[in-house]
Amino acid sequence: MTILQTIKEREFSVSDLIKQLDFRNEDVISLLHAMENEELIYFLEKHDSRKKGRPKRVPKITVLGERVLKDFQKCTNSLIKINQNDVRSVQQQISLRHILENRNISPYQRFFELTEVAFRIKNSITH
Repeated sequence: MTILQTIKEREFSVSDLIKQLDFRNEDVISLLHAMENEELIYFLEKHDSRKKGRPKRVPKITVLGERVLKDFQKCTNSLIKINQNDVRSVQQQISLRHILENRNISPYQRFFELTEVAFRIKNSITH
Protein backbone atom coordinates (compact mmCIF):
# COMPACT_ATOMS: atom_id res chain seq x y z
CA MET A 1 0.00 0.00 0.00
CA THR A 2 2.95 2.30 0.65
CA ILE A 3 4.09 1.84 -2.92
CA LEU A 4 0.62 2.52 -4.32
CA GLN A 5 0.27 5.65 -2.18
CA THR A 6 3.70 6.89 -3.19
CA ILE A 7 3.24 6.45 -6.93
CA LYS A 8 -0.23 7.93 -6.76
CA GLU A 9 1.10 11.14 -5.20
CA ARG A 10 4.09 11.64 -7.47
CA GLU A 11 5.82 10.17 -10.51
CA PHE A 12 8.93 8.11 -9.75
CA SER A 13 11.14 5.86 -11.83
CA VAL A 14 11.74 2.45 -10.28
CA SER A 15 15.21 3.44 -9.03
CA ASP A 16 13.89 6.72 -7.60
CA LEU A 17 11.03 4.83 -5.95
CA ILE A 18 13.50 2.48 -4.27
CA LYS A 19 15.44 5.48 -2.93
CA GLN A 20 12.26 7.24 -1.81
CA LEU A 21 10.90 4.24 0.09
CA ASP A 22 14.21 3.07 1.53
CA PHE A 23 13.19 -0.56 0.94
CA ARG A 24 15.43 -3.32 -0.36
CA ASN A 25 15.75 -3.29 -4.17
CA GLU A 26 14.59 -6.89 -4.48
CA ASP A 27 11.50 -6.25 -2.36
CA VAL A 28 10.37 -3.24 -4.36
CA ILE A 29 10.96 -4.90 -7.70
CA SER A 30 9.16 -8.11 -6.72
CA LEU A 31 6.24 -6.11 -5.29
CA LEU A 32 6.03 -4.02 -8.45
CA HIS A 33 5.94 -7.17 -10.59
CA ALA A 34 3.26 -8.70 -8.37
CA MET A 35 1.18 -5.52 -8.52
CA GLU A 36 1.58 -5.40 -12.31
CA ASN A 37 0.39 -9.02 -12.54
CA GLU A 38 -2.64 -8.13 -10.42
CA GLU A 39 -3.27 -5.07 -12.63
CA LEU A 40 -2.88 -2.62 -9.75
CA ILE A 41 -0.15 -0.76 -11.64
CA TYR A 42 1.23 -0.45 -15.16
CA PHE A 43 4.54 0.88 -16.43
CA LEU A 44 5.23 3.79 -18.75
CA GLU A 45 8.56 4.07 -20.48
CA LYS A 46 9.94 7.60 -20.33
CA HIS A 47 12.54 8.45 -22.97
CA ASP A 48 14.99 11.20 -22.21
CA SER A 49 16.80 12.32 -25.37
CA ARG A 50 19.58 13.85 -23.28
CA LYS A 51 20.50 10.54 -21.66
CA LYS A 52 21.77 7.30 -23.16
CA GLY A 53 20.65 3.84 -22.21
CA ARG A 54 17.35 2.22 -21.47
CA PRO A 55 14.30 4.42 -20.99
CA LYS A 56 13.08 4.85 -17.42
CA ARG A 57 10.18 2.65 -16.37
CA VAL A 58 7.66 4.67 -14.40
CA PRO A 59 5.03 2.73 -12.42
CA LYS A 60 1.55 4.26 -12.57
CA ILE A 61 -1.46 3.29 -10.51
CA THR A 62 -4.48 1.83 -12.34
CA VAL A 63 -8.13 2.44 -11.58
CA LEU A 64 -8.22 -0.93 -9.81
CA GLY A 65 -5.13 0.06 -7.81
CA GLU A 66 -6.79 3.31 -6.75
CA ARG A 67 -9.89 1.38 -5.67
CA VAL A 68 -7.79 -1.07 -3.65
CA LEU A 69 -5.90 1.81 -2.04
CA LYS A 70 -9.16 3.61 -1.19
CA ASP A 71 -10.65 0.44 0.34
CA PHE A 72 -7.47 -0.16 2.34
CA GLN A 73 -7.57 3.39 3.71
CA LYS A 74 -11.24 2.95 4.61
CA CYS A 75 -10.42 -0.25 6.50
CA THR A 76 -7.49 1.41 8.23
CA ASN A 77 -9.71 4.27 9.37
CA SER A 78 -12.27 1.87 10.83
CA LEU A 79 -9.79 -0.08 12.95
CA ILE A 80 -10.39 0.00 16.65
CA LYS A 81 -7.43 1.72 18.20
CA ILE A 82 -6.66 0.75 21.78
CA ASN A 83 -3.78 1.36 24.11
CA GLN A 84 -2.46 -0.17 27.33
CA ASN A 85 -4.84 1.92 29.47
CA ASP A 86 -7.81 0.49 27.57
CA VAL A 87 -6.56 -3.04 28.20
CA ARG A 88 -6.11 -2.31 31.93
CA SER A 89 -9.61 -0.87 32.11
CA VAL A 90 -11.09 -4.00 30.54
CA GLN A 91 -9.11 -6.20 32.92
CA GLN A 92 -10.46 -4.19 35.87
CA GLN A 93 -14.03 -4.46 34.58
CA ILE A 94 -13.65 -8.23 34.21
CA SER A 95 -12.24 -8.46 37.72
CA LEU A 96 -15.21 -6.51 39.13
CA ARG A 97 -17.62 -8.73 37.21
CA HIS A 98 -16.03 -11.85 38.71
CA ILE A 99 -16.35 -10.36 42.20
CA LEU A 100 -20.08 -9.77 41.63
CA GLU A 101 -20.60 -13.25 40.19
CA ASN A 102 -18.74 -14.86 43.13
CA ARG A 103 -21.21 -13.11 45.44
CA ASN A 104 -24.13 -14.45 43.35
CA ILE A 105 -25.00 -10.98 42.06
CA SER A 106 -25.90 -10.62 38.42
CA PRO A 107 -23.72 -7.91 36.83
CA TYR A 108 -26.52 -7.19 34.35
CA GLN A 109 -29.10 -6.78 37.11
CA ARG A 110 -26.71 -4.50 39.01
CA PHE A 111 -26.22 -2.43 35.83
CA PHE A 112 -29.98 -1.98 35.42
CA GLU A 113 -30.32 -1.01 39.09
CA LEU A 114 -27.59 1.62 38.76
CA THR A 115 -29.15 2.93 35.55
CA GLU A 116 -32.50 3.27 37.32
CA VAL A 117 -30.87 5.16 40.19
CA ALA A 118 -29.10 7.48 37.73
CA PHE A 119 -32.38 8.25 35.92
CA ARG A 120 -34.14 8.98 39.22
CA ILE A 121 -31.36 11.39 40.23
CA LYS A 122 -31.48 13.07 36.84
CA ASN A 123 -35.28 13.44 36.98
CA SER A 124 -35.21 14.79 40.52
CA ILE A 125 -32.69 17.49 39.52
CA THR A 126 -34.57 18.60 36.40
CA HIS A 127 -38.00 18.82 38.09
